[in-house]
Amino acid sequence: MPKKLLLIQAFFKKEFIIYRRYLLNSLGGMITLYVVFLLLLGGFQGLRTLTGVEGDTVEGLVVGYVLWFFMLSTYQDVSYALRNEAKEGTLEQLYMSVHGIGWVMGAKVVAAFFINLMLVAVLLMAALVTTGVTVNVDLFSLFPLVVGTLLGSVGIGFAIGGITLVLKRIDSYTQMVQFLLIALVAAPAGRVMWMRFLPCSYGSNLIAQVMVGGQHITQLGLGNVTAMLFIGIGHLGLGYGVYKLCERKAMVQGTLGHY
Repeated sequence: MPKKLLLIQAFFKKEFIIYRRYLLNSLGGMITLYVVFLLLLGGFQGLRTLTGVEGDTVEGLVVGYVLWFFMLSTYQDVSYALRNEAKEGTLEQLYMSVHGIGWVMGAKVVAAFFINLMLVAVLLMAALVTTGVTVNVDLFSLFPLVVGTLLGSVGIGFAIGGITLVLKRIDSYTQMVQFLLIALVAAPAGRVMWMRFLPCSYGSNLIAQVMVGGQHITQLGLGNVTAMLFIGIGHLGLGYGVYKLCERKAMVQGTLGHY
């Protein structure tokens, strides 16, 4: 088996063991997310009743919330992992790997993707049962769109992780990213051209067209899907570039593994 596949397999095993060992904590996190969704749903329905707005926009709320959770989890898989490795004093050991830090973090993201995918499926099912609405779950159409969208989250994670290597404790600022992700999901990238170049926004719009609008990936247009993928790759490259610059500065200062 190629070495890179062995690396992914090792991280997948690690993620699964951690999830199983701390199952109660994981379930508590899922319950918290579900309660937050109920609060959002109650506020949304109350506002719609108050203003007299009609329309099947509950589906948009469900899709947006689940997608936000997926993006947040992916972002945290990178930025929080780098922070925790530095905090525990094991970050420099990752740099000793023959694969390089980029491949190591990439393997972790791939392994965590499948764990997060299961959690997203559970959260989506619970949200659909609670609201009584239905959405179009076309796996063939959604997979490339989700991957392209999450590339932006990984890029943000690398950028924030790199800044953390230099500035160390900036938790009060990194927590703001979860609100930034909400804005990126809600951005009207379908109507405002320049918003398509924001991280995750264009992909979120295309995913909504599939899940809420019932469209197939072939109906979105090859140009739109290709543009979304290239934008995601660009954000990933930009975020990783920021990380490498911060990494170099931390190495020069001799504070790479400090916290």
